[in-house]
Amino acid sequence: MSNQQDPNLQPQQNFTGAAPAAPQVPGYTPAPGYAQAPGYAQAPSAAPTNTMAIVSMISSLIGWFAFGSLCIVGVILGHISLKQLKTSGEGGRGMALTGLIMGYIGIAGWVIGLIIFFIVLGIAGASIAAAGVSSAS
Repeated sequence: MSNQQDPNLQPQQNFTGAAPAAPQVPGYTPAPGYAQAPGYAQAPSAAPTNTMAIVSMISSLIGWFAFGSLCIVGVILGHISLKQLKTSGEGGRGMALTGLIMGYIGIAGWVIGLIIFFIVLGIAGASIAAAGVSSAS
């Protein structure tokens, strides 16, 4: 094998033979013959997230384990944050909706659970009362 290049090999870029660009560092002067690196554009900053949307989601999720009390807070803050998001341009719509949905599900779950609890308690009390009346006779 020889050290000659293949004549059919074509470069993939327009190679001008220029030296590579030196990195841009404050206080750094590139050596002669090196070009200064172009500046990088600043990444666009994301819109800030609405704080009430965050608190709505967290309180609704915690409310599932706190007897539904925090679910009510999550629903209220979710509605307030959705109203604020329409005018402020902040992010967090998904969190506000999550807070609302999880809050409503949590409230419904605890209400249904309490209804079932009281029905079972009533049935148990009635059966105990019926058993006590029949044994006293």
